[in-house]
Amino acid sequence: MNIALFDLDNTLIKGDSDHEWGNYLVENNYVDSKSYKEKNNMFFEKYKKGTLCPKEFALFSYEPLTKYSYKTLLEIREKFFNEKILPLVLPKAIDLVNHHKKNGDIVAIVTATNSFISKVSANFFKITHLLASEPEFIDNKFTGNLQGEPCFQEGKVYKVKEWIKKNNLSDHDEIYFYTDSHNDLKLLEYCTKPVAVDPDETLNRICVKNSWEIISLR
Repeated sequence: MNIALFDLDNTLIKGDSDHEWGNYLVENNYVDSKSYKEKNNMFFEKYKKGTLCPKEFALFSYEPLTKYSYKTLLEIREKFFNEKILPLVLPKAIDLVNHHKKNGDIVAIVTATNSFISKVSANFFKITHLLASEPEFIDNKFTGNLQGEPCFQEGKVYKVKEWIKKNNLSDHDEIYFYTDSHNDLKLLEYCTKPVAVDPDETLNRICVKNSWEIISLR
């Protein structure tokens, strides 16, 4: 039995759903437009440079979730996915996910994007296992706090190990991991079959050095 792990943003979709979510909130006046957009872009640049503090970003990005009822948030999320994320889905990514499913592999998404936002993408790809950063949810409302460890950098390895243990998957054979980002280096090193998907410049250099496979889904 093999395991196939997929990063979400810029891997299965040609964009970053976390950043797009922030932009969507700004465009539709769900948040203070100017200040939120500036901070959203600042965090995105830090992410690309590998200097993002995930807990700091979580507090920023989860705060809008506290302003609306869960019912309203679900409505906003559905519109967001249909308008912004669905057009970014890569057909070759769908094929690759289905390839692993047909082979009988256990498939999971491992993403730093919070579970509330990434859940709809996981549902679209018909992937039941979602490992993501978790916004705290109490009494049918988001608190604005991060629950547990962020699913980012070494946090992804922690989440995967916990997931393997919880689901009794320790007798697995290969673990594939598909990602575009150098932020996922720790998980790439942990997995037996690291695969870079349209990698950023830093990850591309690492792949060449380590003779890791590089593919394109664009």
